[in-house]
Amino acid sequence: MTAVRQTLARVGVMSMLAAAVAAQTPAQPPAGGQPPPPPLTNLQVYPKDIPRPQLITTMQGFVAALGVQQSGGCGYCHAGTAPQFDWASDTNPKKVVARKMILMSREISAKLPEVTGKTASELTSLRCATCHRGVPIPKLLPDVLTETATKSGTAAAVQQYRDLRAKYYGGQSYDFSDAALVAMAAPLIAANKPDDAITWLQLNAEFNPKSSPTYAALGQAYARKNDNANAIKNFEKALELDPNNQAAKRQLEQVKK
Repeated sequence: MTAVRQTLARVGVMSMLAAAVAAQTPAQPPAGGQPPPPPLTNLQVYPKDIPRPQLITTMQGFVAALGVQQSGGCGYCHAGTAPQFDWASDTNPKKVVARKMILMSREISAKLPEVTGKTASELTSLRCATCHRGVPIPKLLPDVLTETATKSGTAAAVQQYRDLRAKYYGGQSYDFSDAALVAMAAPLIAANKPDDAITWLQLNAEFNPKSSPTYAALGQAYARKNDNANAIKNFEKALELDPNNQAAKRQLEQVKK
């Protein structure tokens, strides 16, 4: 009986020791699990108690709006590289700019009812995608191409157009309709640079072979060169595609006089 009591006592002591050790040992994540994420810090334009899933969804929206999925993703504005981002750091200057842009868009959205005379429910809030449309630097396609043509020549700008079209066609980033290049060629014709205009319009005809305005503009460019044969040819092509193109009809009559 004494031996039994001694055994029970030893078991009790061992159980208490085990419980004490367990109480002092930090809880371990389940096998195969991940430790909990660190708390959100350095939030300056969003509430400090914003739910993490809501903040993540918002940030993913920024990545999509700026089209930087292949340019670092979150690393476009945040310090570090995946998966080791320093979310709280302000060392990346783009993050500081992003904060200012968020505040600016909120300010503009708040003023829209007063400026337009419409209620807030009738308006669309200004968002990153409103301007960026999937590109980090929101510029209109003619501006992008004109800048390249000025710096590197028309051939380089034409190649840029092909590259941008291959990458972005079908999205909202740039206007690849026939009207965009016609609008780009018009000031070149007015500035007596018909050869540059013809380069762009021929490129436009390659991608938009049924564009009456493109051939009408080609007619104008050739007429500026005093190449009446090609001017007539292109004006007639414009009218073939659209018999109601009155501008092409008048210009054709003038060239034939």
